[in-house]
Amino acid sequence: MLVMKFGGTSVTKPDSVAAINTLVQRELNRQPILVVSALSGITDLLVKLSHTILDYEQEDLFEQIFMKHDLWIKTIFAANMDLQTSAFKLVHDYLDQLRELLHSHGLVNQLQLHDSVVSFGEKISSALISLFLISNGVNAKQVLATSCIITTKQFGGADFIDAATKKACKKTILPLIEQGVVPVITGFIGANTVGETTILGRGGSDYSAAIIGYAVQSEEIQIWTDVNGVYSADPRVIKDAKLLKQLSYQEAAELAMFGAKVLHPRTIQPAVRADIPVRVLNTFNIDNVGTIIAHAADNSDGTVKSVTWKKAVPLLNIYSADMFLSKGFLQKIFAVLAKNNISVNMLSASEVSVSVTLDTIGKLDDALQELNKFAKTDYIEGFGTVSLVGEQIMNKHSLMQELFNLFQATSTQVQMLSYSASNINISMIVPTDKIGEIVPLLHTKFITMSN
Repeated sequence: MLVMKFGGTSVTKPDSVAAINTLVQRELNRQPILVVSALSGITDLLVKLSHTILDYEQEDLFEQIFMKHDLWIKTIFAANMDLQTSAFKLVHDYLDQLRELLHSHGLVNQLQLHDSVVSFGEKISSALISLFLISNGVNAKQVLATSCIITTKQFGGADFIDAATKKACKKTILPLIEQGVVPVITGFIGANTVGETTILGRGGSDYSAAIIGYAVQSEEIQIWTDVNGVYSADPRVIKDAKLLKQLSYQEAAELAMFGAKVLHPRTIQPAVRADIPVRVLNTFNIDNVGTIIAHAADNSDGTVKSVTWKKAVPLLNIYSADMFLSKGFLQKIFAVLAKNNISVNMLSASEVSVSVTLDTIGKLDDALQELNKFAKTDYIEGFGTVSLVGEQIMNKHSLMQELFNLFQATSTQVQMLSYSASNINISMIVPTDKIGEIVPLLHTKFITMSN
Protein backbone atom coordinates (compact mmCIF):
# COMPACT_ATOMS: atom_id res chain seq x y z
CA MET A 1 0.00 0.00 0.00
CA LEU A 2 1.06 3.54 -0.79
CA VAL A 3 -0.22 6.65 1.01
CA MET A 4 -0.29 9.75 -1.21
CA LYS A 5 -1.05 13.10 0.42
CA PHE A 6 -2.02 16.06 -1.78
CA GLY A 7 -1.85 19.57 -0.30
CA GLY A 8 -3.96 22.65 -0.95
CA THR A 9 -2.24 23.80 -4.14
CA SER A 10 -2.24 20.24 -5.49
CA VAL A 11 -6.02 19.84 -5.18
CA THR A 12 -6.79 23.37 -6.40
CA LYS A 13 -4.98 24.07 -9.67
CA PRO A 14 -6.17 22.35 -12.87
CA ASP A 15 -2.72 21.05 -13.89
CA SER A 16 -2.09 19.45 -10.50
CA VAL A 17 -5.61 18.02 -10.26
CA ALA A 18 -5.01 16.34 -13.62
CA ALA A 19 -1.67 15.12 -12.27
CA ILE A 20 -3.45 13.45 -9.32
CA ASN A 21 -5.38 11.27 -11.79
CA THR A 22 -2.19 10.47 -13.72
CA LEU A 23 -0.37 9.50 -10.53
CA VAL A 24 -3.20 7.36 -9.17
CA GLN A 25 -3.57 5.53 -12.48
CA ARG A 26 0.21 4.98 -12.54
CA GLU A 27 0.29 3.58 -9.00
CA LEU A 28 -2.86 1.43 -8.99
CA ASN A 29 -0.80 -1.75 -8.59
CA ARG A 30 0.64 -0.35 -5.34
CA GLN A 31 -2.87 0.09 -3.85
CA PRO A 32 -2.85 3.88 -3.35
CA ILE A 33 -4.58 5.57 -0.43
CA LEU A 34 -5.13 9.31 -0.93
CA VAL A 35 -5.19 11.98 1.77
CA VAL A 36 -6.29 15.44 0.63
CA SER A 37 -6.26 18.96 2.04
CA ALA A 38 -8.91 21.63 1.52
CA LEU A 39 -8.71 23.85 -1.55
CA SER A 40 -6.26 26.73 -1.17
CA GLY A 41 -7.68 29.54 0.98
CA ILE A 42 -10.73 27.60 2.19
CA THR A 43 -9.44 26.78 5.68
CA ASP A 44 -8.67 30.46 6.36
CA LEU A 45 -12.23 31.38 5.37
CA LEU A 46 -13.67 28.64 7.58
CA VAL A 47 -11.58 29.79 10.54
CA LYS A 48 -13.06 33.28 10.12
CA LEU A 49 -16.53 31.76 9.83
CA SER A 50 -16.09 29.87 13.10
CA HIS A 51 -15.47 33.19 14.90
CA THR A 52 -18.20 35.21 13.18
CA ILE A 53 -21.64 35.70 14.72
CA LEU A 54 -23.18 38.42 12.49
CA ASP A 55 -25.46 36.97 9.80
CA TYR A 56 -24.32 39.27 7.00
CA GLU A 57 -20.66 38.52 7.70
CA GLN A 58 -21.38 34.79 7.72
CA GLU A 59 -23.20 35.04 4.39
CA ASP A 60 -20.29 36.93 2.85
CA LEU A 61 -17.91 34.15 3.94
CA PHE A 62 -20.29 31.47 2.64
CA GLU A 63 -20.33 33.28 -0.69
CA GLN A 64 -16.53 33.37 -0.85
CA ILE A 65 -16.30 29.68 0.04
CA PHE A 66 -18.88 28.79 -2.60
CA MET A 67 -17.23 30.89 -5.30
CA LYS A 68 -13.86 29.18 -4.83
CA HIS A 69 -15.52 25.79 -5.29
CA ASP A 70 -17.68 27.15 -8.14
CA LEU A 71 -14.52 28.15 -10.04
CA TRP A 72 -12.97 24.72 -9.38
CA ILE A 73 -16.04 22.86 -10.65
CA LYS A 74 -16.45 24.99 -13.79
CA THR A 75 -12.75 24.60 -14.57
CA ILE A 76 -12.21 20.92 -13.79
CA PHE A 77 -15.54 19.72 -15.22
CA ALA A 78 -15.76 22.35 -17.98
CA ALA A 79 -16.79 19.86 -20.68
CA ASN A 80 -19.35 17.87 -18.70
CA MET A 81 -22.53 19.50 -17.40
CA ASP A 82 -23.70 16.32 -15.66
CA LEU A 83 -20.53 16.24 -13.57
CA GLN A 84 -20.92 19.94 -12.82
CA THR A 85 -24.45 19.28 -11.56
CA SER A 86 -23.25 16.41 -9.34
CA ALA A 87 -20.36 18.49 -8.00
CA PHE A 88 -22.54 21.51 -7.23
CA LYS A 89 -24.97 19.26 -5.35
CA LEU A 90 -22.09 17.96 -3.20
CA VAL A 91 -20.94 21.48 -2.36
CA HIS A 92 -24.46 22.77 -1.62
CA ASP A 93 -25.21 19.79 0.62
CA TYR A 94 -22.06 20.37 2.67
CA LEU A 95 -22.68 24.13 2.93
CA ASP A 96 -26.24 23.42 4.08
CA GLN A 97 -24.83 21.14 6.79
CA LEU A 98 -22.40 23.88 7.77
CA ARG A 99 -25.19 26.49 8.05
CA GLU A 100 -27.19 24.12 10.22
CA LEU A 101 -24.16 23.56 12.46
CA LEU A 102 -23.62 27.30 12.93
CA HIS A 103 -27.27 28.13 13.60
CA SER A 104 -28.20 25.28 15.91
CA HIS A 105 -25.01 23.91 17.40
CA GLY A 106 -24.96 22.68 20.98
CA LEU A 107 -21.19 22.33 21.11
CA VAL A 108 -19.37 22.78 24.39
CA ASN A 109 -16.99 25.61 23.54
CA GLN A 110 -15.53 27.80 20.81
CA LEU A 111 -12.65 25.42 20.10
CA GLN A 112 -15.03 22.52 19.52
CA LEU A 113 -17.09 24.67 17.14
CA HIS A 114 -13.90 25.77 15.38
CA ASP A 115 -12.83 22.16 14.77
CA SER A 116 -16.24 21.14 13.41
CA VAL A 117 -16.46 24.16 11.11
CA VAL A 118 -12.96 23.96 9.60
CA SER A 119 -13.40 20.24 8.89
CA PHE A 120 -15.74 21.12 6.01
CA GLY A 121 -12.85 22.23 3.78
CA GLU A 122 -11.47 18.69 3.64
CA LYS A 123 -14.92 17.14 3.47
CA ILE A 124 -15.75 19.09 0.32
CA SER A 125 -12.36 18.63 -1.37
CA SER A 126 -12.30 14.87 -0.74
CA ALA A 127 -15.80 14.56 -2.23
CA LEU A 128 -14.80 16.56 -5.32
CA ILE A 129 -11.51 14.71 -5.85
CA SER A 130 -13.37 11.38 -5.51
CA LEU A 131 -15.89 12.49 -8.14
CA PHE A 132 -13.06 13.63 -10.43
CA LEU A 133 -11.25 10.29 -10.15
CA ILE A 134 -14.44 8.31 -10.73
CA SER A 135 -15.08 10.38 -13.87
CA ASN A 136 -11.66 9.22 -15.09
CA GLY A 137 -12.36 5.56 -14.51
CA VAL A 138 -10.82 5.15 -11.05
CA ASN A 139 -12.83 3.16 -8.51
CA ALA A 140 -12.52 5.83 -5.82
CA LYS A 141 -14.50 6.49 -2.65
CA GLN A 142 -14.53 9.37 -0.18
CA VAL A 143 -13.63 8.39 3.40
CA LEU A 144 -14.06 10.79 6.31
CA ALA A 145 -11.09 10.54 8.66
CA THR A 146 -13.53 10.79 11.56
CA SER A 147 -14.11 7.09 10.91
CA CYS A 148 -10.46 6.02 10.95
CA ILE A 149 -8.30 8.50 12.93
CA ILE A 150 -9.31 8.32 16.60
CA THR A 151 -7.90 11.16 18.67
CA THR A 152 -7.61 12.60 22.14
CA LYS A 153 -10.26 15.09 23.27
CA GLN A 154 -8.03 18.14 22.84
CA PHE A 155 -9.85 20.44 20.43
CA GLY A 156 -7.65 22.72 18.33
CA GLY A 157 -4.77 20.26 18.05
CA ALA A 158 -5.50 16.68 19.04
CA ASP A 159 -3.19 13.68 18.80
CA PHE A 160 -4.11 10.23 17.56
CA ILE A 161 -4.71 7.27 19.86
CA ASP A 162 -2.53 4.43 18.63
CA ALA A 163 -4.49 1.23 19.22
CA ALA A 164 -7.90 2.75 18.49
CA THR A 165 -6.68 4.30 15.23
CA LYS A 166 -5.06 1.07 14.03
CA LYS A 167 -8.28 -0.81 14.71
CA ALA A 168 -10.43 1.83 12.96
CA CYS A 169 -8.13 2.05 9.92
CA LYS A 170 -8.12 -1.71 9.50
CA LYS A 171 -11.91 -1.77 9.75
CA THR A 172 -12.52 1.22 7.43
CA ILE A 173 -9.67 1.31 4.90
CA LEU A 174 -8.42 -2.25 4.42
CA PRO A 175 -11.76 -3.67 3.15
CA LEU A 176 -11.82 -0.95 0.48
CA ILE A 177 -8.27 -1.80 -0.58
CA GLU A 178 -9.19 -5.50 -0.84
CA GLN A 179 -12.10 -4.54 -3.13
CA GLY A 180 -9.78 -2.53 -5.41
CA VAL A 181 -11.16 0.82 -4.23
CA VAL A 182 -8.96 3.94 -3.92
CA PRO A 183 -9.88 5.64 -0.60
CA VAL A 184 -9.83 9.46 -0.73
CA ILE A 185 -9.47 10.48 2.89
CA THR A 186 -9.97 13.87 4.53
CA GLY A 187 -6.69 15.24 5.85
CA PHE A 188 -6.32 17.40 8.96
CA ILE A 189 -9.27 15.95 10.90
CA GLY A 190 -10.22 13.02 13.09
CA ALA A 191 -12.72 12.26 15.82
CA ASN A 192 -12.34 11.63 19.54
CA THR A 193 -13.58 8.48 21.26
CA VAL A 194 -17.16 9.79 21.49
CA GLY A 195 -17.28 10.79 17.82
CA GLU A 196 -16.74 14.55 18.13
CA THR A 197 -14.77 16.10 15.27
CA THR A 198 -11.23 17.22 16.09
CA ILE A 199 -8.39 18.69 14.05
CA LEU A 200 -4.78 17.55 14.19
CA GLY A 201 -3.24 21.03 14.32
CA ARG A 202 0.13 22.04 12.88
CA GLY A 203 0.99 20.14 9.68
CA GLY A 204 -2.37 18.42 10.03
CA SER A 205 -2.81 16.80 6.61
CA ASP A 206 0.80 15.63 6.46
CA TYR A 207 0.28 14.21 9.94
CA SER A 208 -2.90 12.46 8.74
CA ALA A 209 -0.94 10.76 5.97
CA ALA A 210 1.75 9.59 8.40
CA ILE A 211 -0.85 8.29 10.86
CA ILE A 212 -2.71 6.34 8.18
CA GLY A 213 0.53 5.00 6.69
CA TYR A 214 1.56 3.86 10.16
CA ALA A 215 -1.82 2.31 10.95
CA VAL A 216 -2.03 0.25 7.74
CA GLN A 217 1.75 -0.39 7.51
CA SER A 218 2.13 1.16 4.05
CA GLU A 219 5.35 0.69 2.10
CA GLU A 220 5.82 4.44 1.58
CA ILE A 221 4.22 7.79 2.39
CA GLN A 222 4.33 10.42 -0.34
CA ILE A 223 3.79 14.12 0.39
CA TRP A 224 2.84 15.84 -2.87
CA THR A 225 3.30 19.60 -2.77
CA ASP A 226 4.34 22.48 -5.06
CA VAL A 227 8.15 22.14 -4.81
CA ASN A 228 10.51 19.43 -6.06
CA GLY A 229 11.49 18.33 -2.56
CA VAL A 230 13.76 19.57 0.22
CA TYR A 231 16.63 21.89 -0.70
CA SER A 232 20.01 22.78 0.74
CA ALA A 233 18.53 26.22 1.52
CA ASP A 234 15.37 28.13 0.69
CA PRO A 235 15.61 28.36 -3.14
CA ARG A 236 13.68 31.63 -3.10
CA VAL A 237 16.64 33.19 -1.27
CA ILE A 238 19.61 31.07 -2.38
CA LYS A 239 19.36 30.72 -6.16
CA ASP A 240 21.90 27.89 -6.44
CA ALA A 241 20.29 25.82 -3.66
CA LYS A 242 20.50 22.11 -4.44
CA LEU A 243 17.75 19.51 -4.28
CA LEU A 244 18.53 16.98 -1.56
CA LYS A 245 17.73 13.49 -2.84
CA GLN A 246 17.85 11.90 0.60
CA LEU A 247 17.66 12.92 4.26
CA SER A 248 17.55 10.97 7.47
CA TYR A 249 14.54 11.38 9.75
CA GLN A 250 16.80 13.19 12.20
CA GLU A 251 18.12 15.62 9.57
CA ALA A 252 14.57 16.42 8.45
CA ALA A 253 13.55 17.05 12.06
CA GLU A 254 16.51 19.38 12.67
CA LEU A 255 15.79 21.32 9.47
CA ALA A 256 12.16 21.80 10.41
CA MET A 257 12.99 22.84 13.96
CA PHE A 258 15.47 25.48 12.81
CA GLY A 259 13.46 27.20 10.14
CA ALA A 260 13.35 25.16 6.93
CA LYS A 261 10.04 24.83 5.09
CA VAL A 262 9.97 21.08 5.44
CA LEU A 263 7.84 18.53 7.26
CA HIS A 264 7.39 19.32 10.92
CA PRO A 265 8.98 16.67 13.21
CA ARG A 266 5.58 15.83 14.71
CA THR A 267 4.26 15.15 11.22
CA ILE A 268 6.51 12.23 10.39
CA GLN A 269 6.82 10.74 13.89
CA PRO A 270 4.41 7.87 13.14
CA ALA A 271 6.43 7.04 10.01
CA VAL A 272 9.66 7.07 12.02
CA ARG A 273 8.13 4.72 14.56
CA ALA A 274 7.21 2.20 11.85
CA ASP A 275 10.33 2.80 9.72
CA ILE A 276 8.24 3.88 6.71
CA PRO A 277 10.08 6.11 4.20
CA VAL A 278 8.54 9.52 3.48
CA ARG A 279 9.02 11.05 0.04
CA VAL A 280 8.45 14.77 -0.72
CA LEU A 281 7.38 15.31 -4.35
CA ASN A 282 6.05 17.99 -6.70
CA THR A 283 2.57 17.65 -8.20
CA PHE A 284 3.60 20.16 -10.88
CA ASN A 285 6.65 18.07 -11.86
CA ILE A 286 5.56 14.49 -11.37
CA ASP A 287 8.63 12.85 -12.92
CA ASN A 288 11.04 14.52 -10.49
CA VAL A 289 12.67 12.14 -8.00
CA GLY A 290 11.92 14.37 -4.99
CA THR A 291 13.49 13.89 -1.56
CA ILE A 292 13.25 10.65 0.37
CA ILE A 293 13.35 10.78 4.18
CA ALA A 294 14.32 7.53 5.88
CA HIS A 295 16.63 6.10 8.54
CA ALA A 296 19.67 5.70 6.30
CA ALA A 297 21.61 8.96 6.03
CA ASP A 298 24.66 8.00 3.95
CA ASN A 299 26.63 10.95 5.27
CA SER A 300 29.61 9.49 7.09
CA ASP A 301 31.95 12.16 5.72
CA GLY A 302 30.10 14.87 7.64
CA THR A 303 28.91 16.82 4.61
CA VAL A 304 26.86 19.92 5.43
CA LYS A 305 23.57 19.20 3.69
CA SER A 306 21.65 22.35 4.37
CA VAL A 307 21.80 25.88 5.74
CA THR A 308 18.65 27.07 7.43
CA TRP A 309 17.73 30.10 9.50
CA LYS A 310 15.15 31.96 11.53
CA LYS A 311 15.31 35.74 11.45
CA ALA A 312 13.58 36.37 14.78
CA VAL A 313 14.35 34.16 17.78
CA PRO A 314 13.60 35.45 21.30
CA LEU A 315 16.40 34.80 23.79
CA LEU A 316 16.21 34.39 27.57
CA ASN A 317 19.32 34.89 29.71
CA ILE A 318 18.80 33.60 33.26
CA TYR A 319 21.38 34.35 35.97
CA SER A 320 21.57 33.21 39.58
CA ALA A 321 24.40 32.61 42.03
CA ASP A 322 22.18 29.91 43.53
CA MET A 323 22.88 27.78 40.46
CA PHE A 324 26.45 27.13 41.57
CA LEU A 325 26.75 23.47 42.65
CA SER A 326 22.97 23.31 43.17
CA LYS A 327 20.71 20.44 42.13
CA GLY A 328 17.43 20.76 40.26
CA PHE A 329 17.90 24.38 39.15
CA LEU A 330 17.42 23.64 35.44
CA GLN A 331 14.41 21.51 36.29
CA LYS A 332 12.93 24.48 38.14
CA ILE A 333 13.45 26.76 35.12
CA PHE A 334 11.90 24.31 32.66
CA ALA A 335 8.96 23.64 34.96
CA VAL A 336 8.13 27.36 34.81
CA LEU A 337 8.49 27.43 31.00
CA ALA A 338 6.36 24.31 30.53
CA LYS A 339 3.67 25.63 32.87
CA ASN A 340 3.39 28.75 30.72
CA ASN A 341 3.33 26.92 27.37
CA ILE A 342 6.82 28.03 26.34
CA SER A 343 8.99 25.66 24.33
CA VAL A 344 12.76 25.87 23.87
CA ASN A 345 14.94 24.92 20.91
CA MET A 346 18.46 25.86 22.03
CA LEU A 347 20.17 25.88 25.42
CA SER A 348 23.57 26.94 26.72
CA ALA A 349 24.50 26.72 30.41
CA SER A 350 27.37 27.71 32.69
CA GLU A 351 27.74 27.43 36.48
CA VAL A 352 25.64 30.51 37.17
CA SER A 353 23.67 31.23 33.99
CA VAL A 354 21.39 29.61 31.43
CA SER A 355 20.57 30.95 27.97
CA VAL A 356 17.68 29.53 25.96
CA THR A 357 16.02 30.42 22.66
CA LEU A 358 12.24 30.19 22.50
CA ASP A 359 10.27 28.32 19.85
CA THR A 360 6.93 29.47 21.27
CA ILE A 361 6.56 32.29 23.78
CA GLY A 362 3.24 31.25 25.37
CA LYS A 363 2.40 33.27 28.48
CA LEU A 364 5.75 35.06 28.52
CA ASP A 365 4.94 37.78 31.05
CA ASP A 366 3.73 35.24 33.61
CA ALA A 367 6.86 33.14 33.08
CA LEU A 368 9.18 36.12 33.53
CA GLN A 369 7.48 37.04 36.79
CA GLU A 370 7.96 33.53 38.14
CA LEU A 371 11.57 33.23 36.96
CA ASN A 372 12.48 36.59 38.51
CA LYS A 373 11.45 35.27 41.93
CA PHE A 374 14.57 33.09 42.03
CA ALA A 375 16.83 34.47 39.24
CA LYS A 376 17.57 37.56 37.18
CA THR A 377 16.03 37.09 33.74
CA ASP A 378 16.63 39.17 30.61
CA TYR A 379 14.36 38.86 27.59
CA ILE A 380 16.30 39.84 24.45
CA GLU A 381 15.12 40.41 20.88
CA GLY A 382 17.00 41.35 17.71
CA PHE A 383 18.66 37.96 17.19
CA GLY A 384 18.08 35.00 14.92
CA THR A 385 19.50 31.53 14.36
CA VAL A 386 21.66 30.20 11.56
CA SER A 387 22.09 26.42 11.43
CA LEU A 388 24.20 23.93 9.50
CA VAL A 389 22.60 20.48 9.25
CA GLY A 390 24.00 17.09 8.24
CA GLU A 391 24.52 13.70 9.83
CA GLN A 392 28.00 13.31 11.38
CA ILE A 393 28.63 16.99 10.75
CA MET A 394 31.55 17.19 13.19
CA ASN A 395 33.46 14.53 11.25
CA LYS A 396 34.66 17.44 9.14
CA HIS A 397 37.53 18.48 11.45
CA SER A 398 38.08 21.95 9.99
CA LEU A 399 34.40 22.92 10.18
CA MET A 400 34.49 25.06 13.31
CA GLN A 401 37.65 26.89 12.26
CA GLU A 402 36.20 27.67 8.81
CA LEU A 403 32.93 28.72 10.39
CA PHE A 404 34.50 31.21 12.79
CA ASN A 405 36.86 32.50 10.10
CA LEU A 406 33.77 33.44 8.10
CA PHE A 407 32.13 35.13 11.08
CA GLN A 408 35.31 37.07 11.75
CA ALA A 409 35.59 38.16 8.10
CA THR A 410 32.03 39.53 8.19
CA SER A 411 32.37 41.07 11.68
CA THR A 412 29.49 38.90 12.89
CA GLN A 413 29.28 38.44 16.64
CA VAL A 414 28.02 35.02 17.72
CA GLN A 415 25.87 35.47 20.82
CA MET A 416 25.45 31.77 21.50
CA LEU A 417 26.44 28.45 19.92
CA SER A 418 24.71 25.08 20.22
CA TYR A 419 26.23 21.84 18.99
CA SER A 420 23.78 18.95 18.71
CA ALA A 421 24.74 15.96 20.85
CA SER A 422 23.46 13.77 18.01
CA ASN A 423 26.18 15.22 15.72
CA ILE A 424 23.62 16.53 13.21
CA ASN A 425 23.32 20.26 13.77
CA ILE A 426 25.38 23.32 14.67
CA SER A 427 23.33 26.44 15.40
CA MET A 428 24.49 29.98 16.10
CA ILE A 429 22.63 32.95 17.56
CA VAL A 430 23.59 36.03 15.55
CA PRO A 431 22.14 39.54 15.08
CA THR A 432 19.10 39.44 12.81
CA ASP A 433 20.49 42.17 10.58
CA LYS A 434 23.53 39.99 9.74
CA ILE A 435 21.60 36.91 8.61
CA GLY A 436 20.98 38.15 5.06
CA GLU A 437 24.72 38.69 4.62
CA ILE A 438 26.12 35.51 6.13
CA VAL A 439 23.62 32.86 4.92
CA PRO A 440 24.68 33.04 1.22
CA LEU A 441 28.34 32.94 2.30
CA LEU A 442 27.73 29.87 4.46
CA HIS A 443 25.91 28.11 1.63
CA THR A 444 28.68 28.90 -0.85
CA LYS A 445 31.43 27.83 1.54
CA PHE A 446 29.98 24.60 2.92
CA ILE A 447 27.69 23.40 0.13
CA THR A 448 28.36 24.95 -3.29
CA MET A 449 32.15 24.81 -3.04
CA SER A 450 32.17 21.44 -1.26
CA ASN A 451 30.26 19.60 -3.99
